[in-house]
Amino acid sequence: MEVLLVIVIIGIMTTIGVGLVTSQSSERQLQQQGHQWQQMLTYLCQQAVLNNQAYGVELSQKATQVLVFEPPQWQPLTQFTEALPNQELSWLVQLDGRDMPLANDFEALPHIVCYSDGRINPFSLKLWLTQLPEVTYEIASESPWQITGQWNE
Repeated sequence: MEVLLVIVIIGIMTTIGVGLVTSQSSERQLQQQGHQWQQMLTYLCQQAVLNNQAYGVELSQKATQVLVFEPPQWQPLTQFTEALPNQELSWLVQLDGRDMPLANDFEALPHIVCYSDGRINPFSLKLWLTQLPEVTYEIASESPWQITGQWNE
């Protein structure tokens, strides 16, 4: 009987411990998604140089899409679009210090552009979880060739 009681207690403690270790706080989720955005934007800029083509990211109110400039217009790239996380995320994009209004649908004009020479347009992108608007992750172009990210509370 005592052995059975010890096994039950160990089982309960293990369940609680696994739950604590694998649980993900909202802040951690936002930080991971923000970091993933930053990595994807950096990757797009590297691809722009390697492929000698401009790449861009367009944001609407609830979705994102990656574009490539195929003269004379921008074309969607679905394989990259799926890599940008947007689950439970909201965003605000600023270009040259001004908030940009976001349309309901895509207009095939990117907000963030990586040029074929490695430059990126001046931007600031604030990401936050819809259920936690007071904490943001901001991605910005620090210089024409560098993308940085930081955590804001």
